[in-house]
Amino acid sequence: MNILSVDKYQQIPIDPDEEITDSTPKYRISYHFYNISLYILLILIIFCFIKLYTQPVSTEEVAVSFLRSAVSLNPLNDSDGRLTKVLPVSHVFIVSAYYYPTSKSLGTNAVALNMIVDSKNFHVENGNYNVVGSNGTHEELTVATSQIEGVPYCRYTQSMARTNTVENLTKLEMESNGTKVEIPFKMARYKAPKPVIICISPQFVAEQWQIFMMQIHVAHRFGAHLHLYLISILESYFDLMKEYEKQGYLTIDFWLKIKFADPKSPYFEPNVNTELRNQIGAQMDCLLQYKEAAEYIAFFDMDDVLFPKNYPTYLEEFTAEWTLKPNATSVAYGRREHEFIKAETLAEYSFNELIASLKSAKGVKTAKLVVKPELHNTTGLHFSLHEDYRLRNNKTSPHIVHVQRPVQKHGSNEVKKLWKFAFGPLDEKIRKEDIDAIEEDIQRIRNLSSVAEIAERLPKEDFYFPIVFKCYLSQFYRRPVLTECPNAERCFLPQKENLKCIHSDANYISGPSMSPFTYHFTNNSFWSKDIGCYQ
Repeated sequence: MNILSVDKYQQIPIDPDEEITDSTPKYRISYHFYNISLYILLILIIFCFIKLYTQPVSTEEVAVSFLRSAVSLNPLNDSDGRLTKVLPVSHVFIVSAYYYPTSKSLGTNAVALNMIVDSKNFHVENGNYNVVGSNGTHEELTVATSQIEGVPYCRYTQSMARTNTVENLTKLEMESNGTKVEIPFKMARYKAPKPVIICISPQFVAEQWQIFMMQIHVAHRFGAHLHLYLISILESYFDLMKEYEKQGYLTIDFWLKIKFADPKSPYFEPNVNTELRNQIGAQMDCLLQYKEAAEYIAFFDMDDVLFPKNYPTYLEEFTAEWTLKPNATSVAYGRREHEFIKAETLAEYSFNELIASLKSAKGVKTAKLVVKPELHNTTGLHFSLHEDYRLRNNKTSPHIVHVQRPVQKHGSNEVKKLWKFAFGPLDEKIRKEDIDAIEEDIQRIRNLSSVAEIAERLPKEDFYFPIVFKCYLSQFYRRPVLTECPNAERCFLPQKENLKCIHSDANYISGPSMSPFTYHFTNNSFWSKDIGCYQ
């Protein structure tokens, strides 16, 4: 998903759901867009209202549809100048930096910088950043070139910059006009727990442990390892996740809010002006971490559950897809909306009963991707324009079971009343032997004494889910056109005495004032019990 700079607003992005080939232009040019007659525009607006108010869509779909129609938005209408005001400095938050002694796609002694950049002061697409690498005996200044992802209505955009530096890197610095600041970096992984990694988007005020149980056991059954990012989560739910981490089922990672400790020059608040909790940055971090270690990487939300249709493992299923189209850089799996009845306690959690309660909606929604990591340096929410050929899974392939709407046995189920879907019988293939094996695996975990203690503390009813959902509904689920950067930063999250959260935190550091880019970053991430249940 490419950010469109102001001078490119007359370039219409390609359809994210169509196959991309080498001969497909990255954008279709339409120089007469603004000459469309008034009555056609009125018809289109009426049509959009009808579609949006009669067909519910997900947050991510809103972002995708917004990208498609970005050409129709006029940034000059932004009342507080967030898209038009030019500042003397672009503030950059370095999410992560990775060093690769060798890389199949980045070369030797490569450095990849995962950053959030104020993109409205300068044209940051294909931007250049000065990087100084040293190893104690040798120092070298190189230029890192970048590519970006994201929607054009956010002031801050996701950027990945890459360069090649000295061997045996021990120190990494950003430089501008003779001023330097040292930044932390990590060694990229060269071994993965399993050949398939599923990157789960950042969770905040997470409480849906029932969906996690479904995702983690399905992934484990079919040979994947979860890499999961957390902003905030109910303490008991966090403790449950930690037990699964001890069992080797997943890796829990920090996902931090964007903060400028000492900006020294004017700036726009980064979280309000970054898309969806910087979800793209999390996906990019996961991609860069496992780039040399995994055979396939999937980018899913927690409620995106994939059951292989024709093979017993993800590895075999994905390999078969690529055998059909060897030149594909990714496979897009469409998602079908599902409803299911939640167990109230871990003791009564039954995978057989969960599957029996699943109901499918008609239609397939915007896809999520599985990629070959050596063919990707960046990714967007649902797709990246920085690829040559995307393969859509065909009718014989599975769809993602999107369990966005859990139903409580005894709760009010406000979401069900607000968000109406027509559900029918389950329309996905799930093998009986897989259901039985997953049930047995759940029973094994449940019998652990440490898990039994945690089970008593898990929430029985939803508290934050309907609050966040209603906020999303009012902010952008049913808006015909987004008027601000899509995120939930303005959602009010009340605190509840008996609900305690674990929240990610770190030491935030700002570098010296530099132009055109001033850098901010973190080190020493940790889990905090003092912040509360917030984003």
